Amino acid sequence: MGWSTTLAGAGSALALLLLAGFLQARRGIGRLSLVPWDYLMILAAILLIMALVRMAVLWRDGWPL
Repeated sequence: MGWSTTLAGAGSALALLLLAGFLQARRGIGRLSLVPWDYLMILAAILLIMALVRMAVLWRDGWPL
């Protein structure tokens, strides 16, 4: 897994975290209120941390962009 895949994963985890945060704030409004957005936020945050750690390992090992 190189830089481009890791950056794509980090970007999608960040987008998912922001989307889940926005929908958590609107909880109770509409049909999307039944989804447990807080669990999705925790999962997205864990995935984002894992992607950042992977990028740190790639940077340390000197993988080219």
